[in-house]
Amino acid sequence: MSSPIQINLTTTSADAVNAQILSFGASPEVDVSIAGCSGQNFIANGVRLHGRITFAGNVGDFSLVSFGNAEANIDGNVGDFFAHSIQSGAIFVRGDAGSSLGALGSGGLISIKGNALDRAAVALQGADIVVRGNVRDLAGLGLQSGTLIICGNAGKEMGKGLRGGTIYLRGDVESISPEIEEVRLREPDKLKIGMIMLKSGLNATGKEFRVYRSAS
Repeated sequence: MSSPIQINLTTTSADAVNAQILSFGASPEVDVSIAGCSGQNFIANGVRLHGRITFAGNVGDFSLVSFGNAEANIDGNVGDFFAHSIQSGAIFVRGDAGSSLGALGSGGLISIKGNALDRAAVALQGADIVVRGNVRDLAGLGLQSGTLIICGNAGKEMGKGLRGGTIYLRGDVESISPEIEEVRLREPDKLKIGMIMLKSGLNATGKEFRVYRSAS
């Protein structure tokens, strides 16, 4: 991989940064470092580069939408609807996430070191999401397929509208939707949790998690 390409949001507009990132396309691996992140919205949407992109600071709402291929590292918090419609690749956030994390994501991995607000993994369609901390209400709302792993606690009505996929919870939950039920933790579940957590940089046997799937 070549030397990092340095971009600074304090001296470059968000639109210009997005255009520069998109110009890399699916070219050979590149390493992009973006400084000056202070919660700007609509950053790095449609990224398809092969390589790594690093954000120094907080990223705002509707950022990294339709993300694919690359690895992204965010040294801060992320806003609402972060990584909406993620398709592939891996995103690692060292802070907290806003509401509707990973909505409609069809592939790839999102790993949150901190907490997430309400509606985490809403309408998820195949992606994997790991939240090391707590999640607020309506986690897994309308989840269709994919995996939501919650290492902390969950709020009210977890799994409301869930039609497929799986929620793994290690902590406590305020309430679950009648549309889901707790099922027995089996060996394939332990292996799946272990593999996804390993991708997130964590070692876990999976045996301390509870499993929730559709009750229908």
